Amino acid sequence: MSRLLVLGTADWNQAIATNQHTMVRELAREYPLIYTESMGLRQPELKMRDVKRIARRLKRDRVADAATKRAIPAGVEVRSPRVIPRHVGVAAKLNRPAVHRLVSDWIAQPSPRILWTYTPVTYGLEDIADAAVYHCVDLLGTVDGIDNELVERSERRLAAAGVQAVGSSEVVVEHLERMGFKDVLHWPNVADTEVFDAARPAVLERQPGRAVFAGNLSTWKVDFELLGALVDAGIDLHLAGPVAEGGGSADDELRTLVGKGATYHGMLSLPELAELYWTAEVGVIPYSINEYTRGVNPLKTYEYLATGLGVVSTPVPAVVARPGHVEVESTREGFVEAVHRQLATPASDERISIAHGNSWVGRGAEARRLIATLQPA
Repeated sequence: MSRLLVLGTADWNQAIATNQHTMVRELAREYPLIYTESMGLRQPELKMRDVKRIARRLKRDRVADAATKRAIPAGVEVRSPRVIPRHVGVAAKLNRPAVHRLVSDWIAQPSPRILWTYTPVTYGLEDIADAAVYHCVDLLGTVDGIDNELVERSERRLAAAGVQAVGSSEVVVEHLERMGFKDVLHWPNVADTEVFDAARPAVLERQPGRAVFAGNLSTWKVDFELLGALVDAGIDLHLAGPVAEGGGSADDELRTLVGKGATYHGMLSLPELAELYWTAEVGVIPYSINEYTRGVNPLKTYEYLATGLGVVSTPVPAVVARPGHVEVESTREGFVEAVHRQLATPASDERISIAHGNSWVGRGAEARRLIATLQPA
């Protein structure tokens, strides 16, 4: 069977598992595949994390399972592009043959050659593919350090080539349609509910007044003042996730929160996160509302619900209010009041049922069906 090629925007060992990692797992249930790590759309910063990342890339172009923090599914090979993290001008001319060499066996294999890409920068691999999918889960051009003109120019090229587009939120779908894609599929982010089911303790011991936020603690994404207001209101706030993954710094903001009384758990695996969720009563989505977050469909909405938590979010367009379960508040005072309401509302299995209706079990099957329909007869 010919291997699929998946172009990622995340490294395999990235701190937070993204839907790219889970999609690879789901596609690999039926198809062998190659996953290429990020080609570096964001300009690197002169910070240790980016220096270390570049050094790792220079040491290898294949990722061995023994060297990973995240298991590589059977039938999957992870590869690392050695490219210049700039995709215009001379750099692009040098990168193109490097990318093609990295996947030369996929290029040379017999049909069908199927491309599944999370990055619009593909160096023409969609022209070699018999069919291609552009799975857009973020408005990449709005991220600090990423060239919006490059992103939109690349997306228009994919649209002109007839690539099938998939958007993770209605805002992303509308953007893709503006870029020229036809018949864009809307696939909201879903939860890996099996992990949360497996972590459910035999005896639930939820801690009264406990709220949790897990995610990238970045100043361009998270409203730290809003989190501070929760702590000031006597809420037992627990945090988990990387600090400023993807650029910038939030060390001072996190230190201030911990000084007020918040608990920071550091980086947790998904099973460890699930265990933390089962001890809480409310999950919060305290996103700042900006050009980037308007396109975000928070994966954590259904992850929180999968453990019976009530959810309170700022007005991210993709978060839909559900009476008794999910509240959306636009003001700081309203957000704090909503968290208190949810803390007073018992956790329910109805929330878990909602999450099961929005899980990777169904999404994975949907993705594999899409691949089957795209393969030439």
